[in-house]
Amino acid sequence: MTTATLLTLLGAFGLVVGSFLNVVIVRVPAGESILRPPSRCPRCHTPIAARDNVPVLSWLILRGRCRGCGEPIPAGYPLVEAGNALLWVLAGLRFGATGEALAYAALFSVLLVLSVIDAELMILPNAITYPAAVASFLGVVPLALGHDDPLGKLAGAWLSGLGFAGFLLALLLFWERVLDRDGMGGGDVKLALTLGVWLGYLHPVLVVLAVLAASLLGTLVGLVVIAVRRRNEAFPFGPWLALGAVAVILAADPLLGLYDLSAA
Repeated sequence: MTTATLLTLLGAFGLVVGSFLNVVIVRVPAGESILRPPSRCPRCHTPIAARDNVPVLSWLILRGRCRGCGEPIPAGYPLVEAGNALLWVLAGLRFGATGEALAYAALFSVLLVLSVIDAELMILPNAITYPAAVASFLGVVPLALGHDDPLGKLAGAWLSGLGFAGFLLALLLFWERVLDRDGMGGGDVKLALTLGVWLGYLHPVLVVLAVLAASLLGTLVGLVVIAVRRRNEAFPFGPWLALGAVAVILAADPLLGLYDLSAA
């Protein structure tokens, strides 16, 4: 399979999966089924026809409004679809036609869903974080078996997941019980289980780099928020954990190259 074909397929399937992610983003926090009923307009309750459910394109053709009642359709819907397609293409560029490409594409989709929910509602739902963690600890096994040192790969992944979560849990307890201040939430700790597994699968040191990247991004955004709104207020840390992890995963090869040089 050529690179162009691989990326085209990943982009197309990423768009389709992105359409489903919108359903997850809306329904999971509300405690609703992601399978039934079929998608419909929240105002007129008209089921969305297949022709109006083509990722991105339908939104553009309908000019961002329901065909039946004219209710505005938030731009977040096509943005999630396009964003997921981009993430899947980036996974293909990073890992090629391998099982890792599919695994990390799925990870990126989960992180996209959690980031949008956290940004909107300041929560990371257990209905997503727990299954994602279990799937990560189990899903990394077949990938590790394809390497020369499968036990080393598994140990690096599993211990990194536990270590990342343990570090954030200790940080959370320090903020709450020692400093008596609100810090990150328990959802961030659960998210770290998943992130740690997939970062540690590539190399445990990437966990440290992801923490640094997330902290830097979160700090910069926090300073901007304070400067614009003239007040200090809480904002979600989950999206920055996710973004920092994605950035480190995509740049893992050059980062590990620098790490090997510094360790030599």
